[in-house]
Amino acid sequence: MKIDIHIHTKRVKSGDSEKRDIDPLSFCNKIKNTDVKICAITNHNHFDKNQFDAIVDLSENLFQAWPGVELDIVEEGKRGHLLIIVNPKYTQRFSDIVNTATKGISADNFSISIKDTIKLFDPLNPIYIPHYVNKLPCISDDAVQILIENASNKKRILKEATNSISAGIFVSHGHKSIYGSDIQDWDDYLNISRSLPDLRLPVESYEQFCLLLDRDDSTIKTILDKKNHENITINPFPEDKEPIILEIFDDINVLFGSKGTGKTEILKALSTHYNSHGYKTSVYESNEVSLDLKYDIKGKNYELNRGEIDIDLCVHDISLIRNASEGSVTSLKKYYEYFSRTETNKISKSIKINNLTPIDAKKYLKRFEEIKSFKKQLNVFNDLLQSNALFKEVIGDDLFKALIDILLKVIEKVEMGYENEFVKSSTIRLFNHLVSIFVSEISKKTGQPEKPIKTGFLEYARNRIEIEVALRKIVNSLNHKFEPKSEFVGDLGEKGKLFCKTLLVIQNGNISDGDFKPIKNVTKTPQKSVARMFITILKEVYSKELFKKIEELNKIESGSTISSIDDLFLFKRFFEINHTQYKPSNGESAMILLSQELNENKEIYLIDEPEKSLGNDYINDFIVPLLKEHAYSGKRVIIATHDANIAVRTLPYNSIYRAHAINCYYTYLGNPFSNNLVCANQNEIKLDWKEISMRTLEGGKDAFGERGKIYAKS
Repeated sequence: MKIDIHIHTKRVKSGDSEKRDIDPLSFCNKIKNTDVKICAITNHNHFDKNQFDAIVDLSENLFQAWPGVELDIVEEGKRGHLLIIVNPKYTQRFSDIVNTATKGISADNFSISIKDTIKLFDPLNPIYIPHYVNKLPCISDDAVQILIENASNKKRILKEATNSISAGIFVSHGHKSIYGSDIQDWDDYLNISRSLPDLRLPVESYEQFCLLLDRDDSTIKTILDKKNHENITINPFPEDKEPIILEIFDDINVLFGSKGTGKTEILKALSTHYNSHGYKTSVYESNEVSLDLKYDIKGKNYELNRGEIDIDLCVHDISLIRNASEGSVTSLKKYYEYFSRTETNKISKSIKINNLTPIDAKKYLKRFEEIKSFKKQLNVFNDLLQSNALFKEVIGDDLFKALIDILLKVIEKVEMGYENEFVKSSTIRLFNHLVSIFVSEISKKTGQPEKPIKTGFLEYARNRIEIEVALRKIVNSLNHKFEPKSEFVGDLGEKGKLFCKTLLVIQNGNISDGDFKPIKNVTKTPQKSVARMFITILKEVYSKELFKKIEELNKIESGSTISSIDDLFLFKRFFEINHTQYKPSNGESAMILLSQELNENKEIYLIDEPEKSLGNDYINDFIVPLLKEHAYSGKRVIIATHDANIAVRTLPYNSIYRAHAINCYYTYLGNPFSNNLVCANQNEIKLDWKEISMRTLEGGKDAFGERGKIYAKS
């Protein structure tokens, strides 16, 4: 909620810009597009009641319009400007007074003294706002003193500054100060409105605003009570007999005090309280975590998501290569010995089984394994359907029953096929075994050489082909390329957006970048050697060197740890800006981590000393606006801080001050609006909020002064 106490809607003086002229409808449209909710119409030495009434009618109660005027004041020959703003209920009286005072005198020539001004307007109990120091033309200190001495309510005198910084300086020196747009060109108003003063407490009327200027405790309490809040009892210090009762608002709550006064313990106790009431909270401690640790740059906790890896891990294939042996081929010598000798044994001649040859069992075994796999998957699918009540609910009882019936029939059919294939493959294995035994036994009994029952060429070729297929699968997986993954980390302003990039590769024998790390507990040396050897073996798959190379593979030191392609995975993780590797400084890391914490969608934020490693500009320009945004959204923000930029410029609904006394600590509760801090255990003890803040907080004087972007004191 913003306020603009210095608005021009007319070009009245000859020196005024033509772009100050604006009609009521355009004025209302301009204001509605901003966050300005209070507008004081203060034209030079002139008040147009008809225009003002039209603005009020068109406002649709979306903003408040207050009547006012900017008068030329002359004291001791010096000219300055004074804003006078009154209650809208006195609009007609105010208009009459202005018209009577300026009757017959042009706006360029009109002037009036301080005392005459007070005589005319003081009965309306107005707010007086003289231009001060750099706000030209300014009213001198002597003239301001006359105003203070003669006005009936001295608390309703504010000094107009040029901007927020000047206002902060005035406040630090004990002056009430505010500033307005003093608009010259309505085309610029949207941008100008963004820097206008914020009213942290919602002001519903002119009367309420004046009571806030008076620091009326009951008014402040009434407004604060409208904000959701609760009293929380905690006992963060077991040695203390009495617990601490804190009033916590759904807004900004600042916990401050000297070092060692237990602020962190209070935050942790609040976290425990909220967690026990169903919230999930933790205390953000700026020095407890680093950006490198949060994003696991060293990869200590990096785990590969198998679901995202569409690649054959080749476990069976690697095992096959490691355990491969040459298929036996029947030598020509055996054929020669058998056929060169004539069978003389009558028994041998009469045995027909001697002419049988083994059946190729491989294809039958493969069929059996495939049906076995079907059977297992169907049973798993059936169990899944039977146990999923939601699935049954979605498709309905009839359709579910039909599906299960069909599935059971399919399973029954597969079971039969499984049994048949089992019998068939077992029979073939038995037959081949018997053939081998019979041939051997006949040779022994008859003295005849064993008849070769197979050439072995099929097995030899099949063995080499199987080895080649396995090697090609392995090498194909070694050459697989993964897409890099980038995760947005934070914005570093002019430097650019910071990302965390993860590169995943498979060691194919050619990767020598030392920044890549194994994912599994495997050393890099065998990874590289094993990968290279797989490629070498593939080149020798049909040469006589094949098994020599396989032997070399098995002799690689620690090479046995590589049993799967995922044992060859390497990863590299780093930060980058604009596709260039970048290492954030400690300050940049702190900025990003705090920004992430505040940008998380939470109901409760518990933050301990967020200012560590951060500059004032970043706190003022980024962190304070984020805190206020959460406050406007009704979030509960509790911050322990030593920094005045946060404790003062956020204008918290609640300030909790921890003070050290002899052998004990005191807790004070208050806010900047009443400017009081009241002892929680002894209500009669009160402290000055501003004085304590300036004395206790780091940069306290700056926050109120030279570097202070403090908002309107209301």
